[in-house]
Amino acid sequence: MPVHLDAPGCRASFDPSDGGRLTSLMVSGHELLVSRQADAFRWGSFVLAPWVGMLRHANLNFEGADYQLPTNRPHVAVHGLVTERSWRVAGDGVLTIDVDDPWPWRFRVTQRARLTDSSIAFDLLLESDTPMPAAVGWHPWFVRRLAAPDGHVVEIELHAEPGQMWANDADGLPTGELTKPAQRPWDYCFRDLRAPPVLRWPGILELTVESSCSDWVFFDEEQNGICVEPWSAPPNSLNMADPFVVTSTNPLVASMTWTWRRL
Repeated sequence: MPVHLDAPGCRASFDPSDGGRLTSLMVSGHELLVSRQADAFRWGSFVLAPWVGMLRHANLNFEGADYQLPTNRPHVAVHGLVTERSWRVAGDGVLTIDVDDPWPWRFRVTQRARLTDSSIAFDLLLESDTPMPAAVGWHPWFVRRLAAPDGHVVEIELHAEPGQMWANDADGLPTGELTKPAQRPWDYCFRDLRAPPVLRWPGILELTVESSCSDWVFFDEEQNGICVEPWSAPPNSLNMADPFVVTSTNPLVASMTWTWRRL
């Protein structure tokens, strides 16, 4: 059963049975998110946990022990374990999920969403009673085109100024080195943004994405949509030096806010 949040001129719709996904965001009659696709990772806006992006060879090494996880793309495990599972409704705008197998440790993720007539804010909380490495984030797909009141179609513009980029190896995973940002089109993870990224549909709407997360993936290579993804760490971070370790007294928290104004 879909869950809806309403504010003047706006509606946000979530599907607890489909990864707790934000399936729709309507603002002034415009749908801002890519609608349902066959691939669960290519539409709406969904939470990533307990890792983000690709986990090399679907393998995790933590405190000297190796753990093999199922692959969901050739030779890798992508985007964590919460996107293709059912979540529970735990309150108004609150969804939660408990996960163990195939993860070595039991954990809980809770997302809280709040909608106004000019913004939607999200808070993520990942908790575990057992020490475990973790990263979280969001993966929204924003539509490329909107129809203006006079009927003509406008194309989205992405305004973003990253200061640094994670250099990728031949597998498309970070080497651990930060380098100068590449030219567009982008399918990279960045750091040190000079300002929050802005999505603009000229003459219709401008949307700013802000987050407590340190890392951002920008993906603008496809015609279907554009992704602006705040992550708490880069891809494969659980196998890099000093991953974030969740404990019973040290949860992983993250926030993201989309703020819009009509043009």
